[in-house]
Amino acid sequence: MKKIFLFAAAVVAAMTVKAAEWDFSVDTINVVEAVEAYATGTTFKLTQKESSEKSPYVAVDYDLANKEEAVLDFATSPVKIKFTFANSSSKTECLKLYNTYLQINRKGVKMTISCNVGDVITFYPKSYSKACEFAVTGANEETIAIEANSEDAVSVTATASEVLFDTSSPSSSDYAQACQLLKIAVGDAQGIQNTNAAVKAEKFFRDGQLIIRKNGVEYNAIGAQL
Repeated sequence: MKKIFLFAAAVVAAMTVKAAEWDFSVDTINVVEAVEAYATGTTFKLTQKESSEKSPYVAVDYDLANKEEAVLDFATSPVKIKFTFANSSSKTECLKLYNTYLQINRKGVKMTISCNVGDVITFYPKSYSKACEFAVTGANEETIAIEANSEDAVSVTATASEVLFDTSSPSSSDYAQACQLLKIAVGDAQGIQNTNAAVKAEKFFRDGQLIIRKNGVEYNAIGAQL
């Protein structure tokens, strides 16, 4: 029986490689020191704040005095992401970094993700009352959207080593250009699928047989689909 458990663990482990992910519920960035630990530098103003529900978060603010594009470069994070923003309005709190999610908060935020050609970039949103549309450069799609009140993952496939997601010009006023992200994953198509499957995997016995269930599909101890 012990050998079966070890074999099953090895099967699951083998199916969860080739994808990098930044899970904001694990690698929390809701305090200024944590943001600075991941970032190589920033020209944004980082301020420790608290929501109306008493949840601490880091407000990423654009300093209007700069009159230039501000940069927050997460070059040492699990997924390499660079945020940029420039705006002439008084509403300059463009990002909010909470304990379990990252919130894009303003039209004009640009997000550049480093990757390999052929990688799949997947966003896992948190249900939120607002919606966001990105213009995409360097991928197989020209636009993608995270809809309001949705937790449906959205993906693109990279055609360049950097993919730019820009909130500057939504196609419709339906998009408030704000969304909340629980996780961002980058990797080859198989790796992304397997990482998502591993999160949802469960193991149990039926009639003395070990069953592994992932995304509603059942496998036996050697990985064969039932």
